[in-house]
Amino acid sequence: MRIERAALDAVNAHAAEGYPNEICGILAGAEGGDLVTEAHRVRNINVERARDRYLMDPRDQMRIQRDLDQRGMALLGYYHSHPDSPARASVTDAGASWEGPGYLIVSCRQGVPGDANLFVAEQDGGPMHQEPYTVV
Repeated sequence: MRIERAALDAVNAHAAEGYPNEICGILAGAEGGDLVTEAHRVRNINVERARDRYLMDPRDQMRIQRDLDQRGMALLGYYHSHPDSPARASVTDAGASWEGPGYLIVSCRQGVPGDANLFVAEQDGGPMHQEPYTVV
């Protein structure tokens, strides 16, 4: 997967603004491609454990998907942050994953985004393995 610098910058800005809670969103690009050109914020509606869990607002997801469909774009993956934790896929992340899309995880320590790693699920519900990505 390739990620445009502006899309990665948008993910990092979201992580910084959302700290100390996890943030989440959708990565999008051209249909059939592997280049992420857009990062769309999705509200984390997990109110009980927002510090270490996220639950994407389904209304945001539907709104974004409709917009992408109308513009001939595709959902290529998802992103979320790990506040004060490494950018590694957790057991919880793997259990909620689907085979196909990429999952970008960014570490955000003391409100400052750092490492970001991309993971893919080998099947629905994991396990997940790290994949390389390129920033363009």
